[in-house]
Amino acid sequence: MFENCPTILPKGTISKAVLFLHGYGSNGEDLLEIGQSWKQSLENTAFFSPNAIEKCEEAGLFSIRESYQWFGLQDFNPLNIRAGLDKARPHLNRFIKRLLAEYRLLPSDLIIVGFSQGTMMALDMLFSVSRLGGIIGYSGAFYPPANVSQLSSSPILLVHGTIDVVVPYAAMQLAQNQLRKLGLNVMTQTCPGLGHSIDEAGLMAGLDFIRYQQQNQPIAL
Repeated sequence: MFENCPTILPKGTISKAVLFLHGYGSNGEDLLEIGQSWKQSLENTAFFSPNAIEKCEEAGLFSIRESYQWFGLQDFNPLNIRAGLDKARPHLNRFIKRLLAEYRLLPSDLIIVGFSQGTMMALDMLFSVSRLGGIIGYSGAFYPPANVSQLSSSPILLVHGTIDVVVPYAAMQLAQNQLRKLGLNVMTQTCPGLGHSIDEAGLMAGLDFIRYQQQNQPIAL
């Protein structure tokens, strides 16, 4: 399903999990570095960061050896992005269900953390996996499906830099409004002077969000 999935496992019992979804042209090892900095503060938490489902169509533009994409991203036309999300969603949904079953976790034990295109994928899981523990979206955007048949009541944190020229800062404000219209609890963190990246303030906001959600979720089976 995924070519590989870089992972950090705790020494003791696994009772919580964080799933990283990297951006366009990156790979799982990239975001797993965040797990390395968070793991000391999140006991009994496993971190998973799979490579996306396709080799990146623009691989030559990126300096890393292996680059992947959740779907092609030739433009930001909402119709094209929605089609890409619809194509990728079943793959990620199956991966999540397999992960939860393998480690005997509830959906509420899982928090998904996305960056850029990975944020688009993370937010799309609201329509596939019920009662997720939470979603953190860095530097991303929200493209809701035309028809909503199910919706997870997950808390959401959106983090975005004010000078992002890849995904404009306004995308976070639009996503916040759209998600709140769906009845979801959405928090935001603005990072002044930050481009298409994650800074220390954003990392701390994400860690605080996860710690709070983990302390207020049911115990796994």
